[in-house]
Amino acid sequence: MTLNRRTFQAAAVVALGLAVGAPAVLAQDFKAAAVLPGSITDQAFNQQVYEGLMKAKERLGIEVAYSEKVKQADQAEALSDYARRGYPFVIAAGGEFVASATRVARQNPDTLIAILNGAPSEGVATINYNNPQFGYVLGYIGGKMSKTGKAAMIAGQEIKAFLGVAEGFKKGWQAANPDGEVFVTYTNDWDDVAKAKEAALTLINQGADVVVPYLDNGIVGVVQAAQEKNAWAMGVITDLGKTAPDVNLASSVLDFSEATATAIEMAKNGDLERTDYQFGIGSKPGPMGTINEKVPAELRAEVEKLIADMQSGAFQP
Repeated sequence: MTLNRRTFQAAAVVALGLAVGAPAVLAQDFKAAAVLPGSITDQAFNQQVYEGLMKAKERLGIEVAYSEKVKQADQAEALSDYARRGYPFVIAAGGEFVASATRVARQNPDTLIAILNGAPSEGVATINYNNPQFGYVLGYIGGKMSKTGKAAMIAGQEIKAFLGVAEGFKKGWQAANPDGEVFVTYTNDWDDVAKAKEAALTLINQGADVVVPYLDNGIVGVVQAAQEKNAWAMGVITDLGKTAPDVNLASSVLDFSEATATAIEMAKNGDLERTDYQFGIGSKPGPMGTINEKVPAELRAEVEKLIADMQSGAFQP
């Protein structure tokens, strides 16, 4: 079966093909849970998902629950536990949940499982972003502003969502700087600050003057490296302009709190299906973040045009 994809832009939702519907749940019986690989205070992805869960609780008046710091070996059991306890909707927070979530979904057909930031998979909903769009915009800005023509991207693991960001970033960088180069490395740990800093320093020493972390708590280490070496940093998920304005060149925002709350509301209303959903750049859960004041007005105008063209469908990276 081919899963369809629904793309969310600022003011439009485009649906293609057919999808497998969600199990019917009476509104008064609805409750939602989330299984998180990291800490709810990591100031990154896990905290955003937790905050989205709390938003949904407040907005919808529903019961919610969560499990944090769940290791990969324990994912299936944590998801299954919520299914056994009668939760009709369970969020698997992260692309590393794909195998466990699809297995648990097959075993518990009355529970709708949604993977955040995961590869489209049979029998589950996936809540994603049009990652190449976000990567392209950042890559274009970085390529225009770089003095060395070299950038570094640092991620925890090679997951589909990051590969989409990296693909778009490389295209944007090349469009702005045809002779440029983009390094990619993996720390195999989303939270280790020291590993992330070491990886960033290594690539900065190889000439990268723009570093792009795609990490959880490890973002801190990349920012530290940029500050020490007078390099630019670019945020993909969180707005570094708010936490590290001295080194932030430009940031996009993947607001997983809003994406989480939206997915829960759709599930409660019976509108969330077992298919792939994507938020585009410029949507409420995917706004552009802070752009450094050193970025020229002409480049800012180019970026605005790029985003408008992506929203209208006139251009896709």
